[in-house]
Amino acid sequence: MAKGDAEKKQRFVEWLCTPKRERDPATQAELAKRLRVGATTLARWKQDTDFLKLWENHYLQTIGSPERKQTLMDTLFRTGSDADDPRHVAAAKTYMEIADGLRPVTLVQVAQRPVEQWTDEQLDEAIARRAEHERHLRLVQNEGM
Repeated sequence: MAKGDAEKKQRFVEWLCTPKRERDPATQAELAKRLRVGATTLARWKQDTDFLKLWENHYLQTIGSPERKQTLMDTLFRTGSDADDPRHVAAAKTYMEIADGLRPVTLVQVAQRPVEQWTDEQLDEAIARRAEHERHLRLVQNEGM
């Protein structure tokens, strides 16, 4: 990898690990222009295994120790789950932004064979992803109530 690419990838990782409200520039397309790469290049990087490792490492450094993060996340979750707490909507929203917004997206493999031929592990992963997605949708729906 060229030195220039390494610096651009590092800048992209730093941008990805910045909360969305604080990002400068605000969009990935604007960042691509600033880095003088195509938007498709950034999308391709986000699917590259080495880039995902770099992103994950920076993410872990940004949030500190997993224990510290877990303490904060547990507090946000408790507050966000307590309908009697006037801050529950804000806490739930913050929890979801943190949980979904900074972590690299897991690559999804498209199954080219029938579900009946999946391994137990593949089936468990698909069910877990669907359950997490459903929980997120329900939380978002409950915010509007």
